Amino acid sequence: MKRKKYMIVIWVAILLLVLFWFYNKNRGSVTKMDHSQAENVYVEDFGANGEDSKDDSRAIQKAINFSKKSNIGKVKLVGNKNYIIQKGIVIEEGVELEFGQNTRLMVEGNFRVIEVEKNASISNGIIEIVDKDFDSDVIYLDGKQRFWSWERTQIQNVTIINSSNSHRGIGLHLYAAELDDYICFVNFTNINIAGFHTGVKLEAEKPQSNRSKNFINGNRFINLTLDDLVRGIDIDSAVGPPNESSGNIFSGLQIQISPSTEKVLTVNGSDNRFEGMIWDVQLLKRGNEIIEFGKESARNDFYSNLEAEYILDKGTQNYYSSPENKANQ
Repeated sequence: MKRKKYMIVIWVAILLLVLFWFYNKNRGSVTKMDHSQAENVYVEDFGANGEDSKDDSRAIQKAINFSKKSNIGKVKLVGNKNYIIQKGIVIEEGVELEFGQNTRLMVEGNFRVIEVEKNASISNGIIEIVDKDFDSDVIYLDGKQRFWSWERTQIQNVTIINSSNSHRGIGLHLYAAELDDYICFVNFTNINIAGFHTGVKLEAEKPQSNRSKNFINGNRFINLTLDDLVRGIDIDSAVGPPNESSGNIFSGLQIQISPSTEKVLTVNGSDNRFEGMIWDVQLLKRGNEIIEFGKESARNDFYSNLEAEYILDKGTQNYYSSPENKANQ
């Protein structure tokens, strides 16, 4: 009798083990099926936590890679979490990285934080630099990707902060250097940038070959807030080909001066347009030329509340409004 009970216990145990094995096996296949049918990829499924002190870079990149491979397209970081980043990530073509409104990437180290490929996008959230040694780009677009009008590349509703008090690094960097590199018709909307050396930099380098050209043209920067920057917006190119930055529109600018500010706007390029408000100029010395149109500038327009004494124009046919001009109209 005792032996019979003993055998029953053994068979029950074996049955439970088999059921447990099948459960885990089917659970894994269901997870794969769910992923194939899902609309979103969550970084927690790849090992990110957001509530500890571990590096989440690898897990976030895995989620992005899986999103591209599976054609799901959207990677989510949700909740009031702080994801730690100790290595740069690349948002691959066709992938959207979506944060919760108060979700943060906490950047530890000195590296390019996010490179955005064409037809990729970032929305919402906060990217915060907490390392004083940081001196790189936070969001970077490379003209080798050849961004054009029919793609859906966009950056929107993002706050980029350097809270280390170092005033180093670049918040948003668009770069073109080689043959037929270009960044055109990308929308950047509702972005706050604070505490860096440079807020926004558009850089078109002169190519090595005389037959080649590159350009950063026709991009829209809508409702940017720039605060406590050494240099606000820096456009660095020639007035025209072979390396030009032209036709870029900055509208709804809100720029907050600080004692660290040296330049609000520096332009070498053509036919760019800027419109916005500049606050607390009284923090600077009178006549401090915080707006500069360089020798390689032409036909740029600048509309603001700034008096003419703060503007230096070395270029050709640039136009700027001022309270004096308005009073004389």
